[in-house]
Amino acid sequence: MNIGMFSDTYYPQRNGVATSLKLYKTELERMGHNVYLFIPKLSKNVVKEEKTYQFPAIKFAFEKDQRLAIPIKLDVLRENKLSLDIIHTHTPFSVGIKGMFTAHDFNIPCIGTHHTMYEHYRHYLPVFIRPSLKQTQKGIKYWCEKLNKVIAPTENIRKVLESYGVPNEHIVTVPTGIDTYSFRDAVKWDIHKELSIPSENKVLLFVGRLAKEKNIDFLIKVFRKVHSEIYKSTFVIIGGGNETETLRQLAFDLGLEKDVVFTGSMSRDKVIDAYKGSDVFVFASYTETQGLVVLESMAAGTPVVALGKMGVYDILSNSESGGIMLEDLNEDDFTDSILKILKDEKIKDSLEQRCIKFVDDYYSIASTAKQISMVYSELIEKKEKIIG
Repeated sequence: MNIGMFSDTYYPQRNGVATSLKLYKTELERMGHNVYLFIPKLSKNVVKEEKTYQFPAIKFAFEKDQRLAIPIKLDVLRENKLSLDIIHTHTPFSVGIKGMFTAHDFNIPCIGTHHTMYEHYRHYLPVFIRPSLKQTQKGIKYWCEKLNKVIAPTENIRKVLESYGVPNEHIVTVPTGIDTYSFRDAVKWDIHKELSIPSENKVLLFVGRLAKEKNIDFLIKVFRKVHSEIYKSTFVIIGGGNETETLRQLAFDLGLEKDVVFTGSMSRDKVIDAYKGSDVFVFASYTETQGLVVLESMAAGTPVVALGKMGVYDILSNSESGGIMLEDLNEDDFTDSILKILKDEKIKDSLEQRCIKFVDDYYSIASTAKQISMVYSELIEKKEKIIG
């Protein structure tokens, strides 16, 4: 198949959508398909991949790490240089809308993945242009219904879309997979050595954007309680974002400036090694549609303590997962769960083994890419029957 993927973000940007798109492109090509990317021009320094077409883009005024594309004509299609069998949009905004119109113009089936709960991100827009919750939900419903099919990464997201009025038969649930093979390599980047953490220290880890909706301030407060019980412990926070300085100040105010380490963004291979070198991964986001970082930690064999909302709930509610799920942001409950793992090697070892097996069994990219390709094939066959 010739697959066109349209997205407002892509590697080397570090977020769940960019990561999943990179993984799917790699795996689908490994399966023998041709994957063509249509994305904003992210930076002058980004090396352009083959089969990638970049739209002119400007920085998004209210979130500097993001790019706002200016979709122009796709002459590459009009000149018949490409013959796409299907278009897969990963955004309901500028590039995604361009993908939808392109699919309509060329009579190509169009599918989309609902990666993000946009209603929880309205605070990034100033009040005078911020849509209401109802308007946002209506917009999501409209986008979904214009697609031939919409992919929900979790059953929880499927239910949310149904509550917005998207018909059940219009949605298919396909989890975003993990490149489990990348987690089997030997560790090259030692988190204790590279970050000057004493070898005897227990390491708590967070990976993600440093944004309000991730509730990292809550995790720092939880770490203060863990640290009071286990003095030889360190909290490593990997990622960048507009909350960085606020969180640094909080760590300082709590007397933890030497024990909370902010690394900024890091390459994927180092992040994978950071998972492997940590003792517990902690996560407290309300808005995570997929929980990719939770799955990555588990793939590395690092036990997880996380808030069970949205996509994270779908993962950790499974009794086989090997993670500890908490229903609410309660500091004492989080602290007790973390200490339970750190203080008992048998519990920690058991969780590690269960985590790895669970991800291998249910969330490998090889498995989920096959599911995606089957959905593509069904839509292409349906279109051919209509034409025939």
